[in-house]
Amino acid sequence: MEYYFSKLLNYLLDVLQSTFNQLFILFGPLLILLVLLNFSAIFTARISLRFWGRNLFLYGFGWLGCSVHELSHAFFALIFGHKITEIKLFAPSKDGESLGHVSHSYNKKSIYHKIGNFFIGISPLLAGGIVLFFSTLSIFSFNITELSNFRITSQVLIDFLMLKQLLFDILNSLLSFFNTVFVHAESIWWKSFLLFYILYSIGSSMTLSKSDVGSAFSGFLWLIVFFLIFNLMTLWIGNFASDFLVRIVGYISGFYFLLFITLMANLLFIIILLFLNNIKKLFVKC
Repeated sequence: MEYYFSKLLNYLLDVLQSTFNQLFILFGPLLILLVLLNFSAIFTARISLRFWGRNLFLYGFGWLGCSVHELSHAFFALIFGHKITEIKLFAPSKDGESLGHVSHSYNKKSIYHKIGNFFIGISPLLAGGIVLFFSTLSIFSFNITELSNFRITSQVLIDFLMLKQLLFDILNSLLSFFNTVFVHAESIWWKSFLLFYILYSIGSSMTLSKSDVGSAFSGFLWLIVFFLIFNLMTLWIGNFASDFLVRIVGYISGFYFLLFITLMANLLFIIILLFLNNIKKLFVKC
């Protein structure tokens, strides 16, 4: 009896370890990038409002970013089977508390629908990379992910040498992106300006509300439950899921690169706006 209890306990421990490893492999680098993107977008939005003023910022740039923000919620809501009951892409309230919203309902008995809340919640952050991909494809007619000559995996988070090499490779890819968009023959001034406008409008709106974070957190908890149940039922066959996820993550490094460009763009906007705000203060004092 003690032997079988020990075997069961070891199996359950293996299930927990495999679940943690799989979630780390699949979401580790992504969640770090998304957290950095959210904070950079919040800061970009705050100093943008300070420089432009609320109305000029919202109607000059925010309309596009807010529309993409809400469309991303709606898009992932449909993918995960939620029913959209109301959608307002850009409708700023007088108190400034709301710029737009998407109301949706779902079957609370469906794990698939509940897991969807995670992706619906973080969708505005994912939208930045998606918009960047299609913007460069339509404006400059090239696939931006082809510039990424690296693979971002969870292993780089625990291996300093791999992280150092990864950062070097990302820097080279960023320089290739800059040369293609702003230096090479393809970089006609209005195309570069249009991409700059899109990056700024989208990047300053990639912020998550409290409800977005709450929805994403609850969805992630159900994602953990799904992985636990899956491993509980299949780990006795072999840990094939982890091997599969390692290959999948390698293939989506191009999307990580899109998010990284968006993050770097936000940092650039922050530097520019901080400088302009200081210049503005000098004129206001006069």
